[in-house]
Amino acid sequence: MADYRGSTTPDDTRDLTQTPMFLFRALDREFNFALDAAALPETALCSHYLTPGIDALRVDWGDFINPLLRAPWAWLNPPYSAIGPWVDKAIEQQRKGIGTVMLVPQDTSTEWYPGDMASEVRHIKGYHDERGKWRNGRINFIDKRTGLEMKGNPKGSMFLIFAPNWRSTCRISDVSKQSLMLAGAGPASAAA
Repeated sequence: MADYRGSTTPDDTRDLTQTPMFLFRALDREFNFALDAAALPETALCSHYLTPGIDALRVDWGDFINPLLRAPWAWLNPPYSAIGPWVDKAIEQQRKGIGTVMLVPQDTSTEWYPGDMASEVRHIKGYHDERGKWRNGRINFIDKRTGLEMKGNPKGSMFLIFAPNWRSTCRISDVSKQSLMLAGAGPASAAA
């Protein structure tokens, strides 16, 4: 049974979508990701990535990251059909010194929501465009089969951030989709 309800994305596509490049670039510029922890070869956003064949839930992510990195970070757009095990894995890796930024549906009422186990939660909010028109903050994921945006996401998104060895209270903030688009404009940084 799926652990995220309310998705209108077809079941055969839901776990095979890609994060829009602007969104990944915006966060990559901040965190310098060394690993895409849940990817397919055609959707991977880092040069090092884990596929279903490797089973990222059963391996140490540090085994796939350059050991010379002082504070390694993993990018994670987990399969939305089963988010809970990925949150648990991010918490486990956090304790081992690996940071994770997860892109998940904006829903704090779910069982998988980590609360104070995350170091930060950032809700993606809407914005007013240059003409003053309201634009929602919903993310249009990329259909890996066509390479096109999938319009009509009915839910908002948020980032769950698990800083390495975090031992404090979770910070909660908002970030506008517009600021992410601006921060993510242009080419991506070199992936580790």
